[in-house]
Amino acid sequence: MADILPEKWMKGVAITTTVLAVVASIASSRSAFFIAKAQLLTALEGSQWSYYQAKSVKQNLAEAQQVTLQSGLLGATTPEQKEFITQNIMNYAENVARYEKEKDVIKKDAEKIGKENGIVVRKGSQFSLAVVFSQIGIMLSSVGALLRRKEMWITGIIIGSFSLFYIVNGFLLFF
Repeated sequence: MADILPEKWMKGVAITTTVLAVVASIASSRSAFFIAKAQLLTALEGSQWSYYQAKSVKQNLAEAQQVTLQSGLLGATTPEQKEFITQNIMNYAENVARYEKEKDVIKKDAEKIGKENGIVVRKGSQFSLAVVFSQIGIMLSSVGALLRRKEMWITGIIIGSFSLFYIVNGFLLFF
């Protein structure tokens, strides 16, 4: 008859396993969210840097055209030619300055996205660690129940409690 009745600590195993399963589910969901967000931010950051490069190319072309026109100014013979070339040189100089300002804004945006992506990746890794530790805790608790080894269940609780630390850190990001 004693073998049929469950031991008192078996209720604790059931509760522990259930709690760790819920923690694993929440952590897995949040981890997937942050992985997807990191992928989007990585793509966005790459787009910003590509845009920055495009502005750099345009700026370099404008600078080259400006130098070419300055050389052409030396060969200008009429005042009209000199005025036309000088006006074009000024237009290219304005474009170079505009491209430089635009590049600064784009660079700041890309760096901001990069920093945000770093935080997102760190949060995602915290939730991933929470999943791992909760799964290990579930496994140890379950095996402890099957083998009727209370010390395995206690070890499962200890290891599973790390998942709570990582899930809280994922939400709050202490470090």
